[in-house]
Amino acid sequence: MYFVGDIPNEKCKASLYRWNGKFFLKFETPDMEQTFKISETDVSGEEEVKAFVTEEFLEKVVKRFESMYQDMGEALNGF
Repeated sequence: MYFVGDIPNEKCKASLYRWNGKFFLKFETPDMEQTFKISETDVSGEEEVKAFVTEEFLEKVVKRFESMYQDMGEALNGF
């Protein structure tokens, strides 16, 4: 996997990678990560993929992280 670059934002770590005909848009917190795989044939290049990361998109990513943390907390309390 080849690192293309970071995508600056205030919400979480966002990075773009390229591998095997796909772009990997990766979002990370200290404990979780989300990865979106986008075929190179569906976009015109890395700048188009970076443009996906709007404030609205980031808000959805953050809400998904919140759900993931809640799910993990519930699962850990079951042990």
